[in-house]
Amino acid sequence: MAAAATSPSLAGWEGFGLALQSYQKRARAQIEWLVGLARECGRTIPVRLVKGAYWDTEIKLAQENGLAGYPVYTRKPNTDVSYLACARDLLAARDAIYPQFASHTAHTVASVVLMAAANGAVKSADSFEFQRLHGMGEE
Repeated sequence: MAAAATSPSLAGWEGFGLALQSYQKRARAQIEWLVGLARECGRTIPVRLVKGAYWDTEIKLAQENGLAGYPVYTRKPNTDVSYLACARDLLAARDAIYPQFASHTAHTVASVVLMAAANGAVKSADSFEFQRLHGMGEE
């Protein structure tokens, strides 16, 4: 990521981003690192925040490798709290991060909207966005 973000061939292009899985225990540390990288490079990095997609694989790999613990939260409420903490961190770093919140859960969306309002992010229509999987959460 760092090599690509600092590549002179990508200078001026703001489309290089990534998805961050909040079910990983290191998610907030990754945000901190990404914010530092973006500020160092003088660019905005789009970050798509998701709850997580490969939980069962992460658990199985940790078991197969004999790890003492799991790299992911093993209870959904912990992942939900992590998502909201990550959302807060992303909204606080809009000078360096373009937050993209992926969720089809009404509570999560409402929480992000309230955090964004408290953070001043709703003043500009392009300061963050919501995303969802096609066919999920249309209501």
